[in-house]
Amino acid sequence: MFVLHVKIRMKPDALPSAERVFCGPFKAAITAQPGFRDAQLLRPTEAGEYVLSIAFENQALQQQWVATDLHGEVWRQMEQHFDGYNLAAFTTV
Repeated sequence: MFVLHVKIRMKPDALPSAERVFCGPFKAAITAQPGFRDAQLLRPTEAGEYVLSIAFENQALQQQWVATDLHGEVWRQMEQHFDGYNLAAFTTV
């Protein structure tokens, strides 16, 4: 399984809006994709970065999702709430 962690620095005033976008249009779009396994938006318990954890059957299927117009649309809705982010990719053992 391919897992992507996106460490997100949220804009301070955008937290509720970002969570609504994730729980609404983003989650609805990603769960319908071939090879989708899981998506979670992890809220820090103390000050810090959010983590968006996304899992697909394999990286090729994740990249297929990223290449869609729908991904571009819902990612822009998410990204407008970010001050920045970085990615870390994993495979399961």
